[in-house]
Amino acid sequence: MGMEVVGAEAAPAEIKVSDDVNLFQEKESKATAKEREEAAVFGSETTTNVTDLAPPTDVKDEWPEPKQTYAFYFIKVRSFEDPKLRAKLEQADKEFQKKIQARSKLIEAVRAKKAERSSIIAELKPLSAENKQYNGVVNEKIKEMEPLRNSLGKFREENNAMRAQSAGLCSSIEDLDLTIKMLNDRIVHESIPLSEEKRLVKEIKDLEKTRSKVISNAANRAKLQGTVVEKEAIQDQVKIIGEGIDEIKKERQAVRSKIKVLEDELKLVDAEIASLQEDLDAATARKDKAYELLQELRAGRDATHPSCKIVQF
Repeated sequence: MGMEVVGAEAAPAEIKVSDDVNLFQEKESKATAKEREEAAVFGSETTTNVTDLAPPTDVKDEWPEPKQTYAFYFIKVRSFEDPKLRAKLEQADKEFQKKIQARSKLIEAVRAKKAERSSIIAELKPLSAENKQYNGVVNEKIKEMEPLRNSLGKFREENNAMRAQSAGLCSSIEDLDLTIKMLNDRIVHESIPLSEEKRLVKEIKDLEKTRSKVISNAANRAKLQGTVVEKEAIQDQVKIIGEGIDEIKKERQAVRSKIKVLEDELKLVDAEIASLQEDLDAATARKDKAYELLQELRAGRDATHPSCKIVQF
């Protein structure tokens, strides 16, 4: 049957298909030409030549690909360690930590003592200021008393000078006259040897020579006696000022006693701080020595057994 179909109607069927294909190709060609024309018109806004729509000649230069970042991973793999060396390192690290803790305790102790010292100094400052004020008041009182003491000293010097001048003299004219009269009575009324009489006569003459001095001393004594009231008044002022100074000194002494106690405490604290500082210096030296030993052991470990190796993938 197939042969029959081919033989009888083959030509007309082939002509029909050919016509349909040609008609389709013609229509497709027209549509394609139209689309190309529209594309050319659309591209004419930004380009001057239709050939610019063609792909670039060097795609790699004009359309470069974005840079790519590649990641590499390094894995640390700890190598084998000598158990004995590891034990030494652990022990050295423990000793180092102990030294650090011991040093820290000493640092805290020093800080506590310094705080105590600061507290004592804070208590001393107002007491020292108060003591200074008392000293100022006492000095002012002493300055106030100084001219009064000078006046009393002047009175004393005059009295001493008068006493020195009155040595061997009668205290008054009356006393001088009475003494001379008694000597004359002995010469007149008593039976005495000639030599004794001559001696008494000479003594009477010597007494008469002192009359002017006795009169002068009597006048000075009277003058000095007139200043007794002034002298006593000055002595009273000095006494009052002195009593005030004594009261101030008592109060000052109480303050100084407190200062003495605090100063003694401060000396003890300073001695303790100095002792702790020596211990701290020694602890620092021990800590540094322990650290050096630890570093030496680590260096030895790293030299013989590297701590890690790097594997690259």
